[in-house]
Amino acid sequence: MAPRQRQTERTRRALIAAADELWAEGRVPTVADVAERAQVGRATAYRYFPTQEALLVETTFLGDQDALRAIPELAASIDDPAERVAEAVRSGADWTLGREARLRMILRASLDPSGETKRPARRRKYIAALLASAKDELPEETYGRLSAALTLLFGIDPIVSLTDNSDLSREEIPAVLAWTAEALVRSALAEASPSSRPRAGRSQARRPQARRQGPRA
Repeated sequence: MAPRQRQTERTRRALIAAADELWAEGRVPTVADVAERAQVGRATAYRYFPTQEALLVETTFLGDQDALRAIPELAASIDDPAERVAEAVRSGADWTLGREARLRMILRASLDPSGETKRPARRRKYIAALLASAKDELPEETYGRLSAALTLLFGIDPIVSLTDNSDLSREEIPAVLAWTAEALVRSALAEASPSSRPRAGRSQARRPQARRQGPRA
C-alpha cells in the first residue's frame, strides 16, 4: 500500500472510531463532531463523508451487514418465495436486534423535523429481489400491496413496536416477524391462484339452497 493510501485509511479509521465513541455516549454523530473528536480538519472529514447520512450509513450499515448483503444470494437459494422472504425477515431482525440502540438513535434523529438525518431507503430493493420469481404470478395490485406490507417487517420499526408494545421476548421477535412475512406471501399467492377463486356456477347453485334454509328449532 502506498504511503498516501495508508494515510487515507488511517484517517478513515480514526473518523469511524470517533463516530463509534459518540454512539457509545448516546449521541448521533455529525461530521463536525467526528472531525473534532478525531482531531481531523472539518474539510478533510467532509471529503470522506460529504453528509451526515453518509457518515451514519458507513458507521451503522456498511461495517457488518452480512445478513443484508446475503439477500440477493438468499433470493437465488430458496425456491419457495414465502420461505425465502421469511428467512430474509428473520435474518434481518437478528441483525437489527444486535444494533438496536444505535438504530433507535437514527430513527429518533430521522423523526426530528429540524434535523437532516435520513435513513437509507433500501427495503424496496431487497423486497423486489426476494419477490422477483413470484412477481409474474401476482396481479399488479396484489404485488404492490404485498411489497408495501413487507416493508413493515424490515428495519428497526417493527422491533420498536414489538419490544415496546408486546409481551414477546427479544429472542421471539425474529420468528414472529418471519411467520408474519410467510403468511403475507402465502396469502397473496393463494389470492392470485385461479384454484382459490370460487366458480360462478357452483356459487350460484348454492345460493337458493342457502335461502331455503331457515333457523332450526
